Amino acid sequence: AAAPLPGGGYLTVAVLLILAGALAKSAVFPFNAWLPVAMAAPTPVSAYLHAAAMVKAGIFLIGLLGPLLAPAGGWRPVTVVAGLVTLVIGGWAALRQVDLKLLLAYGTVSQLGLLTVVFGAGTPKAALAGVAMLAAHALFKAALFLVVGILDHEAGTRDLRDLSGLGRAAPVLATVATLAAASMAGVPPLLGFVGKEAALAAFTGDPPVLIVLVVGSALTVAYSIRFLWGAFGTRPGVPDTEWARPPAAMFVPPALLAVAGLAAGPAAGWLSGLFEPYAELFGPVEERLALWHGPTAALGLSALVLAGGVVLHLVRGPLAPLLARLRSPVGGNQGYEWVTHAFDRLAIEVTGATQRGSLPQYLGTVLLALVFVPGGAMIATAPWRVDLAVWDNPAQLVVCVVIAVAALLAVSARRRLTAMLLVGVTGYGTAMMFVLYGAPDVALTQFLVETATIAVFVLVLRRLPARFSARPLRRSRWVRRGIGIAAGVVMAGLALVAAGARRAPSISAAFPDLALTQGYGRNVVNVTLVDIRAWDTMGEISVLVVTATGVASLIYERSRTGPRPRRPPPAALRAGDRRTVWLRGGQTLPERRRSIVFEVVTRLIFHTVLIFSFFLLFSGHNAPGGGFAGGLVAGLALALRYLAGGRYELAEAAPVGAGTVLGAGLGISVGSGVLGLALTGQVLQSVKVNLWLPVVGDFYLVTSLFFDIGVYLVVVGLILDILRSLGTEVDRHVEAAGDAGHGLVVQREGPP
Repeated sequence: AAAPLPGGGYLTVAVLLILAGALAKSAVFPFNAWLPVAMAAPTPVSAYLHAAAMVKAGIFLIGLLGPLLAPAGGWRPVTVVAGLVTLVIGGWAALRQVDLKLLLAYGTVSQLGLLTVVFGAGTPKAALAGVAMLAAHALFKAALFLVVGILDHEAGTRDLRDLSGLGRAAPVLATVATLAAASMAGVPPLLGFVGKEAALAAFTGDPPVLIVLVVGSALTVAYSIRFLWGAFGTRPGVPDTEWARPPAAMFVPPALLAVAGLAAGPAAGWLSGLFEPYAELFGPVEERLALWHGPTAALGLSALVLAGGVVLHLVRGPLAPLLARLRSPVGGNQGYEWVTHAFDRLAIEVTGATQRGSLPQYLGTVLLALVFVPGGAMIATAPWRVDLAVWDNPAQLVVCVVIAVAALLAVSARRRLTAMLLVGVTGYGTAMMFVLYGAPDVALTQFLVETATIAVFVLVLRRLPARFSARPLRRSRWVRRGIGIAAGVVMAGLALVAAGARRAPSISAAFPDLALTQGYGRNVVNVTLVDIRAWDTMGEISVLVVTATGVASLIYERSRTGPRPRRPPPAALRAGDRRTVWLRGGQTLPERRRSIVFEVVTRLIFHTVLIFSFFLLFSGHNAPGGGFAGGLVAGLALALRYLAGGRYELAEAAPVGAGTVLGAGLGISVGSGVLGLALTGQVLQSVKVNLWLPVVGDFYLVTSLFFDIGVYLVVVGLILDILRSLGTEVDRHVEAAGDAGHGLVVQREGPP
């Protein structure tokens, strides 16, 4: 909260957007219509959602950000005004309800308005009152919803017009409901009274707000009495409601909550010590919570609120016509449906105008938005404070020229494979730049990623025409080139501006020391991935697993975890020759697709490549490598097996499902985090384990190695999934369709 806030209109816009989300989540005006109509859940669920969790998420956000953003423009006016309006209209609407659950729902809306006011005021007294009201509301509203659930279950109705005499038939339940409703109304000595009095005291210096708080609180007293009268009162002319005595266990949860609200009132002084640290974020707390502060103005206002609520209930008969007339011309449910229908209609119109089925058009639109919005803001306001060196080494200039020439040639290429290879040259050139700038680990990863990307492109291009279509026309080609150049210039400019906008030292400056002292490794890049920023890596590999699953589900017609295809035995083996032959490419590939040199090279290097991938995995903690690089190398080895021998050969090389490998990798990574928690008390914290072997001698292992093994398996599983979905499964589709004209797998010697 002590951090200085930025100036200008940016903060105000950000505050308003944050408040829009918070108010919508907590059903505060003008977003208050949705909550009362969201009543399909059973009452125990409503007790949890309305009283404790879901609808209070916006209130929690306002309370969390209040210490920082309360001084910002727009914060207090929006929260206080919206909260006061919600307090009054929610309380007024509750007086009109005959469904007890709906009455409580509108009461929740009203109470959420009150909480918005006290948390949004930005003062220590209001904040302390807000925490007290937050706790009181959770107790009394959960208890009341559970009471309604018992009534509905045993009496068969929640309509207060049909309920009569339950105060005599269910005295225990009536007592529990009275305690909870009294806390909601602010009757001493319950916690609701303590919080309500503290809220009134917090605004004694703001008469307009105080008057609305008194009116809204009086409405709260009135609908609290209406709830008790409707649920447990005896009505002339209405027969007593049949009551099946429920098990005693049903009374326990609401009774515990109601009694807790009663006990918390006298314990307000002790609770104040728990709540004050939050209030002190706004400033020094001058007055603690207490059940009795003496004859104060707030105490008098509390008495006025209770009296006003009683009067409103007593004159409910004459007020009935007024209540019927003072209502919104459009119900909340109907208004919500109108708004959503309008948005649906707008979405259809926008989609029809923009979604033309052209990927270049979509990409061009995205890039133009990038050029004009952040690019325009960069030109207009960005500070240009960067000392730019053209190059540190003449070789860097040579590599840049190669990258630029390859990019220009890729734009003009007519063959898809040529364009893809030229784009690959730009990627390899970028890796060379990493080498020249002294980042071998990043360069190794870039080389491997680029190679794997080219392999994936080759699999995709098999099903596409060799050449691009004659379109786009020459004029549109130049338009697209212009968009590409503009986007490149904007991205370069944004990178320069970002580099010059730093005001504080980079946190990565401490990474080398942390990598050695906390991560026990000298490879800063790898230690960062598996230790310093392990949570980021955990999220990234989770995304990889989800992405692989999604891509495969678009292609697979059968289960991707079922048995892998097995190639049929050749005639020699059928005759009794049981020799095992590795990489019999001719068994599944047509002669024109076979490459004897490629098959021989694959036989020679496959196992060496796998061993090299293990070397990268285990050496990456102190040298270039790691689980990601090792997994890419192993995946490329599997790609070699597939390209040399077809889909049956890939099944022999990896006889396990890709989903199994992905799941095992993610499970091992998560398990390593649990191991760190067990050994150090912190998730994903590395631990150094000293070991000794007779030949090797003293050495050590770091527990983050297991995390790296998980990353290795996730990457291998991802590439295996790509090879099987874009490779073997596409081959199977072609075979099933009898498509032999593309030069793919045209020889089938047995069932897949």
